[in-house]
Amino acid sequence: MAARASSIGPAGQHVGQAVARAREARSWDQAELVTRLAAEGLALSQPILSRVEAGARRVDVDELLALAVALGVAPVALLPPHTAPESTASEPSGPGGLRGASVVGVVLDEADLVGPVSTALADDIEQLGDLTGMEPTLAATAVRLAELVDGGRPFPCDECGHLVRGPVDAKTLPQLTRELRATVAALLEGRAVDDDDDDGLGDLGAV
Repeated sequence: MAARASSIGPAGQHVGQAVARAREARSWDQAELVTRLAAEGLALSQPILSRVEAGARRVDVDELLALAVALGVAPVALLPPHTAPESTASEPSGPGGLRGASVVGVVLDEADLVGPVSTALADDIEQLGDLTGMEPTLAATAVRLAELVDGGRPFPCDECGHLVRGPVDAKTLPQLTRELRATVAALLEGRAVDDDDDDGLGDLGAV
């Protein structure tokens, strides 16, 4: 079990510790958090939550968002502090780096099905170039949040069979927008953006 925990890496272990700290700060036991996660649509058993908090299980982006909502914190609050590398221009993509297009490639396969916020975000992430360290996780989180702001993932209409989007919940939209902005700010942290540049990254910071 210890070997498995160490294979997760420091970022995954940080997320687990952050979840445990946030839960304990609210005086919740794990069963309470599991119940609140279920209310958010995430079926996570108590043994699995225990493994997450112990740093023995990774969480995906959807699980990260559900945990953040249930705990009442921004998703970036559960992630390690992010400092972008001094320069990414000459870094090759590969195991240590990831092109922005790779992060959003699956989402952008059908451009006509992508909402306006997701489209703008994807264009700006593309211009960031190589993503390293925590940047791929932050970018993936931002993409998922933008998707939710746009109305969620397309689904087949029961009546016509065409892919449609659900309505945006006016109650959750402000929170989603704030979390998207916080995630984008964390992604841009450490990267100098020149206001005179025409790279479009100013739009990313103003999502």
